[in-house]
Amino acid sequence: MLGLGISLATGTGEVPSEWGPCSIRNLALWLKFNKNIRSDQDNTGSVHDHRTSLSNMGDRDKISTWTGSGCTSRNLTQTTQGYKPLWETDAADAGSVYFSGSKVMEISEDVVFDENTDFTIAMRFRAVGLVSASYNKAFMGSADSEFIRINDETTFRMKINDTTRDFALASGKMESDEYYTVIFVRSDDSTGNINVFIRGNESLDGTATGTQIGSELQDAGEITITNIGGYEDDSGQSNMFIKDLLIWDGTAASSADRKLIFDYIEGQ
Repeated sequence: MLGLGISLATGTGEVPSEWGPCSIRNLALWLKFNKNIRSDQDNTGSVHDHRTSLSNMGDRDKISTWTGSGCTSRNLTQTTQGYKPLWETDAADAGSVYFSGSKVMEISEDVVFDENTDFTIAMRFRAVGLVSASYNKAFMGSADSEFIRINDETTFRMKINDTTRDFALASGKMESDEYYTVIFVRSDDSTGNINVFIRGNESLDGTATGTQIGSELQDAGEITITNIGGYEDDSGQSNMFIKDLLIWDGTAASSADRKLIFDYIEGQ
């Protein structure tokens, strides 16, 4: 039963000690902060074997693998030197993966949200060089007709079957020097109600279950995600640090779920 046992004080509340992302059904991808990350090259391209499990990761190491955690089997990989994201040792970003402009990683098995299917995506990130217009950096996707990205300091964009869905903050904005946790939820099957929620630090505190970004929009179309950090190797790449990424395929997180997800991610 939730609420019993030792709890971890996190974010704006507490996460029961027995709760984790696998507690919500249909977890398809779980990339965990500072866990299961491997580098096979340093920043000059020299070969090595550095891993978070060995505590030997070095600044600007090139990341070849980010292995999924818990009850998931999907991983991220990149074999092309120029596309490998980087490891950062600065205190604020240590443990995160830096997708610096031209960097992108492939999912070992595509995540396909079927038509009329619920889903939840949660991610903690810091967008570098965030500006008021034409930032246009993708979190993930599979093509220029199918992606999720940050448009600017107030707006997220989903593109589904080449149809644009924008979600804009009613007030406040994101800042380049702060981490934010964002949750995308599609619910109600064929109705395809999509809502986006965010929690941040100083510039966007939000509520315990997240501040809603824009209005609820409807799109029940199929979505395919093949890449993280961009939607193709040469297109739409991000410029951001990612600490955590979780995807549930077939489950729409409830308000109570969102609070637990926010608190869990922000408490690591």
